[in-house]
Amino acid sequence: MTTTDVGPLSEEQLLLQETVRDFARAELVDQAIEIDREARFPVETFRKLAELGLLGMPIPEEYEGSNVDSVTASIVIEELAKACGSTALGVAAHTSLCLWPIHEFGNDDQRARYVPDLASGRRLGAFGLTEANAGSDAGGTKTNARRDGDDWILNGSKVFITNANYADTFVVTAVTDRDQGT
Repeated sequence: MTTTDVGPLSEEQLLLQETVRDFARAELVDQAIEIDREARFPVETFRKLAELGLLGMPIPEEYEGSNVDSVTASIVIEELAKACGSTALGVAAHTSLCLWPIHEFGNDDQRARYVPDLASGRRLGAFGLTEANAGSDAGGTKTNARRDGDDWILNGSKVFITNANYADTFVVTAVTDRDQGT
């Protein structure tokens, strides 16, 4: 029996773990070195991951997600990472750094507009934090955002954004009022 700090894995978790492990061995292991060496994004792999419901793990079914808890999502990422770290990182960035924050902190319109396409895998998400002069220190963020009517205007630049070349939706860190620390 496999256990975690929260207790033994459920039958459902064990079945998903086995399914993802089988998928990773069949689909990822042989291409992992190749995609890293070529710096190639495995579009075809992400389509298959979407078909398995693995791109919307933390999201409720009403938004086309799989509605799995964080332990189950971690099991999936772990199994993917055993076969291909790059693919696991791409899935984690999509689900945890882009999709989940929109679902949790977005308004109803944003949820309806972005979450179903991201959760289903019809669109891919990315997260922009890192800046050339600040690294990944969110406190050093120089990118700023200001209101312009109903819109926000972003001014700045980001580097090292996982999924950037293929993503349709980005969550980006920016300073809105440095005096207020936001």
